[in-house]
Amino acid sequence: MTTDTLSPADTRIMRIVHTALRRDIARAAEVLRTAPPPAQAQRVALADHLVWMMHFLHLHHTGEDSGLWPLVRELNPAAGALLDAMDADHARIGPEMERVAAVAADYRAHPAAREELSQSVTSLEQVLLPHLQREEDEMMPVVARTLTRRQWDDVEQRVFIASKTKRELGIEAHWIIDGAGREDYDVTVRKVDPATRFMLLHAFKRPYRRACATRWGADLDVSPRLRRPTRTEGAAELWIDVPARQLYDAVADVTRISERSPECRRCEWLPGRPPGTVGARFRGHNRAHHMRWSRVCEVTAVDPGRKFEFRTVSDRRNPLYHDSTTWSYLFTADGDGTRVTHSYRIDVLPYRPLLRLYSRLQPQHQDMRPQMRQNLEALRQQAHAGSPTGRLSPEPPGRTGRRARPWDRCGPRRGWSRGASTRRGA
Repeated sequence: MTTDTLSPADTRIMRIVHTALRRDIARAAEVLRTAPPPAQAQRVALADHLVWMMHFLHLHHTGEDSGLWPLVRELNPAAGALLDAMDADHARIGPEMERVAAVAADYRAHPAAREELSQSVTSLEQVLLPHLQREEDEMMPVVARTLTRRQWDDVEQRVFIASKTKRELGIEAHWIIDGAGREDYDVTVRKVDPATRFMLLHAFKRPYRRACATRWGADLDVSPRLRRPTRTEGAAELWIDVPARQLYDAVADVTRISERSPECRRCEWLPGRPPGTVGARFRGHNRAHHMRWSRVCEVTAVDPGRKFEFRTVSDRRNPLYHDSTTWSYLFTADGDGTRVTHSYRIDVLPYRPLLRLYSRLQPQHQDMRPQMRQNLEALRQQAHAGSPTGRLSPEPPGRTGRRARPWDRCGPRRGWSRGASTRRGA
């Protein structure tokens, strides 16, 4: 529960509830049209669930009609036409809900009603799904601008929560968080106090999963998706009013990565191929908080003024540096400037135990796009400052002519590629 009661209403729970409705209506439609027909236990469980969902939807619409819409209409008369449209939608949806509930009750006892129930669910989808989308896209932004968080919370508690028993809340909670991501899960479970939350989550978890196994099949995973999957690719784009070749030269001089990267402290070309050519290697030295590491990188594509690409080199002898990520800059002429696209692709993930460890130690590396956008902004500032383009020269690697600043970094372990020591910088 928030203490910022005067801020705009947080209406995310509406989208979350709508997602649960869409999900199970789609599941039911799939079961009803897929051969072979459900056995008796599944048929009864599916019918009961559809009757329950129609009752839930009826209470949901009644709560909006009696508790939420009148308050919005009172505080924001300009929203009258949109509220009238919501009322009209509810009036059209009501008969379809009643039909689904009635046919589902018939199907519970008579398998022959399967086709009629399938048609009823399809008819409901045709009027309900556009309404849910319109409510999210048009009505909820108006509600958020009209009500404060305190007013929203008061309506939510009084109309949608306080009138229900603990058992009803427990069933609803697990139904809503079925397959939910971390953000939606947190929004949902924090609607009640910690003690109630603990009881609802633990007391009704197994009954809900058993019921789902009966109506959908034992193979369906209904657990919340609380672990964010590792992002294996991403891109950021920025238009810069500087010629492409000038930007390319700044990026291809990897000894200057630390000027743009908050993790990379220093980069240096290694002996071998000429700097800036395909096959040339460099080492990036990085620091983030208490962690320090370095990685060897290899240039993989060079097209002056168009593309510069490198990858972190996988070291099979050292499990800490098993991973490998490819980093790319594309430069496209656009008007009197250049559109720069900075992207990454993880080619080899770290070993699983290390991946979990890195997720804890460096959570910002799970999605590098914000840092990539920051890198491009720094590139624009660097170009506007009129600093030398840094054309490649045979000077000793790593000499940038200035001392590394505490916030500089030379290409972090982007996207979990510890080898991408040049991650954000190059």
